[in-house]
Amino acid sequence: MSRIRHYVFMTSRTYKTIMITYVIVPFIAAIAAMVLLWNSYIFATDLYLLLIFQTLSVLGITIGYHRMLTHDGFKTFWPIRAFFTMCGCMALEGKPLAWVATHVKHHAHSDMEEDPHSPLEGVWHAHMGWLFSQDNFEDPKVYCPELTKDPIVMFFEKTYFVWVLGSFAICYAVGGLTGFIWGGLVRVFLTTHITWSVNSICHTFGGRDFETTDESRNNWIVGLLAFGEGWHNNHHAFPRNVFHGMRWYQFDLSGIILRGLEKTKLIWKVQRVGQPLLDAQRIKSKSMQQKLSDLRLDLIARIDDARVELIVMQKKLPPKQLAQLRSAQEKTLKRLAEIQLYLDKRKTIRKASMVRRQNEVALLITTAKAKMQGAKTA
Repeated sequence: MSRIRHYVFMTSRTYKTIMITYVIVPFIAAIAAMVLLWNSYIFATDLYLLLIFQTLSVLGITIGYHRMLTHDGFKTFWPIRAFFTMCGCMALEGKPLAWVATHVKHHAHSDMEEDPHSPLEGVWHAHMGWLFSQDNFEDPKVYCPELTKDPIVMFFEKTYFVWVLGSFAICYAVGGLTGFIWGGLVRVFLTTHITWSVNSICHTFGGRDFETTDESRNNWIVGLLAFGEGWHNNHHAFPRNVFHGMRWYQFDLSGIILRGLEKTKLIWKVQRVGQPLLDAQRIKSKSMQQKLSDLRLDLIARIDDARVELIVMQKKLPPKQLAQLRSAQEKTLKRLAEIQLYLDKRKTIRKASMVRRQNEVALLITTAKAKMQGAKTA
């Protein structure tokens, strides 16, 4: 049976035009805001609006769209559920169902071919390039069917632009044009790029407390800016855990707010990781890291041996055949040296990356040997 694949229905040109506008306008506004700031044409009201709507927008994404709707991390009364969903709408990162479906797909295929925003296709793609293809947005009926029956979610799904435009209208009514720029457009610029940084930076730079099947990492800078979302390796290790900061120094503002709501009985059935499971995962991670470290050392030794073997085989070739193969063989040796340098420099390396390099090294060595053997017998 066929199914409707995409949630967004429009021509490619129209869609890309909308997305370019979505990315460029807040960026231009941010530049304009810096010019206004330089010329001292800024008021306290503008900064208050920025602070208030930035905080509400980020909380709407971190607590509302992400921990509440996507991972069902807690239960709460309908007014609180509605409040955080409304704040998520104000962030201008898409309707609730589209956002959730995309994130569920990300977890289902994290850092694999069907991941909508994997940095394996480049940091630019992971940060915002993925937005320009409708192929990266799936039907919510497939990835989050339960939310299509949620009356609160569907209410905000249908009235999404009311909350987006309403937030801009409040900023303009309170602060005029500068309030609109700072509390509206600059706020959207900051919120979106902070969220996108979780996809790009937190799958590229940072440490790892747990061994997972993807490239997720903990990044303290994104952790601060994104109210706890930067502890991304923790999140991928325990997706339903509502508290992303799992060590005393991992500041998680969203988690702190949720703890407060739990203590006041405003939320319940809060998903958290028990100590036995946490200890077991850490032991498993250390074991996996040791195995990967051993594999890396074995691969480095194999590359070393292969380079020596290829050089020896070259010396046995007649000058004419050697001259014909010199360029190709030099490229092979150079690439082997690059892979070895990469392995030497990396403190940690994921299994998927190791397998790719193992396969590449095997192919390089086999091809080089076959060419030299062919030249020798020719």
